[in-house]
Amino acid sequence: MSEQYARGRSAEVFREGDDKVMKLFFEDYPREYAEKEYSNTKIVSELGCTSMKVYDKVEKDGRFGFIMDYVDGVSQNDMPSKNPAYIFKAGKDLARCHVTVQAKHTRELDDIRKVCADLLDDKLMDFLSDDEKVRAKKYIMSLPDDDTVLHLDFHTGNTLVDKDGSCKVIDWMTAARGNRAVEYALMEFLFSEAELFPEASEAQRKFMSIIRGSIGKQFYKEYNKLTPISAIEVDKYRLLALIFRRSWGIEFEKPYLTRKIKELIDIKCR
Repeated sequence: MSEQYARGRSAEVFREGDDKVMKLFFEDYPREYAEKEYSNTKIVSELGCTSMKVYDKVEKDGRFGFIMDYVDGVSQNDMPSKNPAYIFKAGKDLARCHVTVQAKHTRELDDIRKVCADLLDDKLMDFLSDDEKVRAKKYIMSLPDDDTVLHLDFHTGNTLVDKDGSCKVIDWMTAARGNRAVEYALMEFLFSEAELFPEASEAQRKFMSIIRGSIGKQFYKEYNKLTPISAIEVDKYRLLALIFRRSWGIEFEKPYLTRKIKELIDIKCR
């Protein structure tokens, strides 16, 4: 197998020549999720959300994967080690990238309302009573339909900075369509309560825990300058964002998400 280029929660990435890479998912990673990333990446590439194209599917040692374009760049997580001053613009870059993606529209991606309503039937949501699930589903499906492209895992580890300073978004498995307030609510969670990149080194995690609040402030300011969004609108969609994130089953995040989801159902879903 060729040289490993990167490693994340779900997969390893290997170089395949000068302009391609192979993304190979871990054996215990659900095949349907990997297939979803393949199809989502094709959709968003055609829309112009990313320059990265996908090609052939592959099987290696019982692991599923696919070939895609090599994206020349450094993740925003790694940029401060190369240019310490970058921490003063990382949030702005992330916001601009966000706005560019959300300017695209499609009905080919899954509806985030339906995704979240279906997730309520997952075992990971058994902390909710049947009544809470029914009320949450009713509330979620009462929200307006929308076709804005959402990435839903839009963090500094999934944004690469190329030699010209342009940002490119990777890892589209979670992509869906819906109101952009869902993604904004997720960003508020990521900048405050989320687990910090388990694939990162201990030094990187400590560093990110210190500066993520600052990057978040940059992000909110730049995003609202480019495409203002009200706190009322974000709060309306927060339940979807937290249900979606809770479905990942990240142990560190479970207590906070469990408590907040139950609180929101009690407030929003009467």
